[in-house]
Amino acid sequence: MANLLINTALRFLGSKQPTSLMRMKDISQVSVLLDSDSEDVLGAADIIKEYFAGKGIQLVFYPVRSKKLIRAHKDTQVLLSLVPRNSWHLEYVVRRSRARFKIGRFQLPGNVFDLVVSDPEGESYPQAEVFGRMMELVENLK
Repeated sequence: MANLLINTALRFLGSKQPTSLMRMKDISQVSVLLDSDSEDVLGAADIIKEYFAGKGIQLVFYPVRSKKLIRAHKDTQVLLSLVPRNSWHLEYVVRRSRARFKIGRFQLPGNVFDLVVSDPEGESYPQAEVFGRMMELVENLK
């Protein structure tokens, strides 16, 4: 019963904002969902801050804990999720986001993310490494 309610809410409350790939030069604001339960969260946060500061891009972090509801700002230009596993509250935030470009580590039903950089099956790369791969792909978009 709970899954039916959650799936119905996600279907009706999800953003209808169209999304697509964006070039780095067109990005001015990014919201990053970080896995706070991961050991590398502080190191990854420092790398991400330094990267976007060097590009003059406004950055907002949202820590994601496995057992805590996420409250992220819905209106952001780019939503980047470094969380390696799905949960209903992560999916809710991603689906509700009005971001024009969504990047993640796994695809959600309905192809919610525009760009996905996934780990090999059975492995989980550090957030900083996945972030580097994501930005490498975004920088190469023409």
